Amino acid sequence: MAEVADHIGDALDDPSSTFPANSVKNLPGGEALDPMHRLVPGYGATELERYNANRSVVSSTCTDSAVPGRPAEGNPPHDCDEFPFASSYEGAARHRCEGDAYLNDFSVRYVDRVENQEAGRRLAAWYDNDRILSHDPFIITIGD
Repeated sequence: MAEVADHIGDALDDPSSTFPANSVKNLPGGEALDPMHRLVPGYGATELERYNANRSVVSSTCTDSAVPGRPAEGNPPHDCDEFPFASSYEGAARHRCEGDAYLNDFSVRYVDRVENQEAGRRLAAWYDNDRILSHDPFIITIGD
């Protein structure tokens, strides 16, 4: 899952260099004092709506031809990966709920489909195995 890890690492190390552009972008989740918070879509209607909004913003952003990593036609399938995760309150639609200060405070990049889907399965398993519940804070660290 190197491409997914690279995306997260780049987003945390230099948020302003990611797509969509935002020179003052802040991407949480890399430090204990700035964590992400788990969003469980099955927790209630409000959570489901926010999760779906995160997905919707990512989907519409990924249609932009400037998204990094867009594969040429005929190449292996790729997915448009997002960070922070749609399963976090800090996802792509955060600005809709918490104000325009969070507009474009997310990153998208095309990555290998197999890697992206495996990363998603592992994230879901980690949430379950470590009992990361709704609103629980968490961080992601990327090694060298």
